[in-house]
Amino acid sequence: MEENNVNTQGTEENQQTENKTFTQEEVIKLIQSESDKRVSQALATQQKKFEKELAKQKSLSGLDEEARAKAENEQKIADLEEQLQQYKIASTKAEISKVLGNRGLDVNLVDFVVSSDDTDECLEKIETLDKIFKAMVKKEVDARLKTNGDKPKSSVGLDGNITKDEFKKMTIREQQALYTNNKALYDELSK
Repeated sequence: MEENNVNTQGTEENQQTENKTFTQEEVIKLIQSESDKRVSQALATQQKKFEKELAKQKSLSGLDEEARAKAENEQKIADLEEQLQQYKIASTKAEISKVLGNRGLDVNLVDFVVSSDDTDECLEKIETLDKIFKAMVKKEVDARLKTNGDKPKSSVGLDGNITKDEFKKMTIREQQALYTNNKALYDELSK
């Protein structure tokens, strides 16, 4: 009895939250809190960039002109290499997304497949993922097609060893399978 009351209360609470209306003040507060979160994230990102730049400037401050110029050039080269690596990974993700889509796999898997800019490595991962996925689907389909006697439903009536009592106990779906697989036996048993 208590369980029913709890379930009823839970259902009523779900319905109340679905139908909840907000006042203008509540909407403004929600929008403000979301914008505050985004501003905080942007500020944190800017802070990290600033700290990185400050550390770079500190490392260059004790150097003479020639050493400073050399260090700045090395830093620019390192920054460009980092940007190039990010571009290569983005390009690989775009290419691999197309491959995933063509194979019928969800393109959101790209983040799991792409770990470097090596396309061949990513294609091997897709091949492995595709095999695993298809094996899992096949296993699930086979499990759902099995009857209590571990015979596929589609084989009902193929062996012709069904008695009239067994036929009466069959579900409509099993009788349909018998009709499809062995119409003569179905006609004989349904008389």
